[in-house]
Amino acid sequence: MVLFFLLLAAVHPLEQALQLLNSGKYQESFHIAAEFVRTHPESASGHKIAGMDEYMLGRPSEAIVELLRATELNPKDPDAFYYLGRLYFSADNPKAALPMFEKALELDPTSVKARNHLGQTLEALGRFADAERAYLAALDSDTAQPKKSEWPYYNLGVLYLDSGRIEQAVPLLEQAIKSNAGMTEAKVKLALAFADLHREPEAVALLQEAVRLDSKNAEAHYRLARLLAKSGKREEAQLHFELFERYRKH
Repeated sequence: MVLFFLLLAAVHPLEQALQLLNSGKYQESFHIAAEFVRTHPESASGHKIAGMDEYMLGRPSEAIVELLRATELNPKDPDAFYYLGRLYFSADNPKAALPMFEKALELDPTSVKARNHLGQTLEALGRFADAERAYLAALDSDTAQPKKSEWPYYNLGVLYLDSGRIEQAVPLLEQAIKSNAGMTEAKVKLALAFADLHREPEAVALLQEAVRLDSKNAEAHYRLARLLAKSGKREEAQLHFELFERYRKH
């Protein structure tokens, strides 16, 4: 037992903070990182971890301050720029997010998450062709990863779906689900694509799976209700319309 505490004490505070951050213990992680930054104000890693904790704790303004300081102290850290971009994007400021993701990719061209968020940012700016190229580049980078990320497949699939390129959307949304079987939003979008392609039984099955996984998914209930009503199953459709009305207010 004594040895255990000696080993724990030997761990660097920022390693402890990072372990706590990665395990979802954001307040504990922030306490350690903030104390370290107080005594080591030039620590870029300390400011970055504190900023990430602030972000996860729902304090975006404070998080931006910390991450900006991290980028000033270490302008070669792609993650600091990436998370700063995430903060600006979450604050509905895609113009500020764009150069952050571009800088993150300049420092790490293989980053799937940075290319995916660059695509989302370009979409928010109405630059759809550029967004498509960003998502395709993310897919290229993703092929080298041991575990595929569902998000670039999903986002490009939705982009194609929204622009009427239904048949191109289907395999992308299927891959998103293959990467994350619990991704209900991908199941809903794939169901929409199947319905447009007159593959209603497959669409209904996907939506039923979506509401089983997430009983409060209002869009899934609504889409399912419409398909059931179309097929003459009015009582079952009415149940899902009622659930849609209940959950859309949340």
